[in-house]
Amino acid sequence: MNEKEIVREVMGLRKWSQADLAREAGFKSQSNITGLLNNNKNGIRIDNLVKMLSAMGCEVIVRDKMGSEKEWRIEV
Repeated sequence: MNEKEIVREVMGLRKWSQADLAREAGFKSQSNITGLLNNNKNGIRIDNLVKMLSAMGCEVIVRDKMGSEKEWRIEV
């Protein structure tokens, strides 16, 4: 699952529109969210991804897969 699919899935769970997400995450308009989810071929920048997921009540966790089992939470 990629980052855009995760954002769309959480939006569905919350029953949020793109306009809801834009307002709660502090974007200027719904068209900013449309651009991030539909028009950006390179994916969503991590700062925007964290901002959107945090606004929807999620946290982003970085997990070391090389044996230390350490985790870090990205705070907004």
